[in-house]
Amino acid sequence: MVQAPQIPFDFFAPTPASFDSFVVGDNAEVVTSLYALTDRASPVKPPPAVAIWGGPTVGKSHLLAATAAATNGDNPGAAVLLAAGDAFPADPFVSARLICVDDADRLTAAQQGWLFTAFNHIVPSGGTVVVSGRTPPAQWLLRDDLRTRLGSGLIFELVAIPQDALPGALAEHAARRGFQLSDEVLTYILSRSRRDVASLWQIVNGIDALSLARKRAVTVPLLREYLARNNLSDSGASEV
Repeated sequence: MVQAPQIPFDFFAPTPASFDSFVVGDNAEVVTSLYALTDRASPVKPPPAVAIWGGPTVGKSHLLAATAAATNGDNPGAAVLLAAGDAFPADPFVSARLICVDDADRLTAAQQGWLFTAFNHIVPSGGTVVVSGRTPPAQWLLRDDLRTRLGSGLIFELVAIPQDALPGALAEHAARRGFQLSDEVLTYILSRSRRDVASLWQIVNGIDALSLARKRAVTVPLLREYLARNNLSDSGASEV
């Protein structure tokens, strides 16, 4: 009996976050503002801080990672990307001009002290601190001096993409990866999966990788297999 070839674990690794892969929807202003921070040659003075807030799965982590990646593109080390669950660097006197901190509303006391010092270090020389949280920054349970600084620049609410825009966004994401989703496959994904962008992108990326590995077209049977193997099917999802 011939066994199917083993697919390397990292074959299904998520696609690195970028501005191109973010579904803008009604968030054009925040995307434009974050992208502007990545341009070292911009004559516009950057804000001391940019805070974005919103519910889960709206893309906060994606945008912070995309901002850091774009900033580091031509100048590695220009941006630092951290999250509340990370171990922060020992030295807050970083050489970066951009510090991105995800889940900043959940920072420990020690992390708050680090970010306060780092903020005061990079902002006077034109640096910016970009943070995200679940609620507006004024509601974050942080030390007063840090919360004031993080709310001293631009503040944006990040909103979810409208449900009726998901089919088109999903098809466009697949096209960027070089393949097409049939109406049948689109309907199956949207009716049996969580309907947030992060989950849907994971499915498109995964089914693309599986189809390449198997040298098979993207069909409902292949999609059904991928969802079952990865426990991604959501029987409570709404029908399209």
